[in-house]
Amino acid sequence: VVEKYGENTICYLSGEKINLFENTYHFDHIIPSSKGGNNSLDNLGIAYNVVNKMKNDLTPEELIEWCVKILKHNGYQITK
Repeated sequence: VVEKYGENTICYLSGEKINLFENTYHFDHIIPSSKGGNNSLDNLGIAYNVVNKMKNDLTPEELIEWCVKILKHNGYQITK
């Protein structure tokens, strides 16, 4: 893991730094297996456990769409 991602890696979804020597991350299928994603290293990202659990079997784009809906529903204004 350290050889592929280096010691200073980040969660590919949140951008938060991940300490690879702590048990705080998961490998995530970027394109979920349920949506045709494969098990190649190119389709695996490192994500914080909690973020990966939120993503579940969504694509990154689907996760972002849901996050935007949730934030808008709770009164947040979203700008890119």
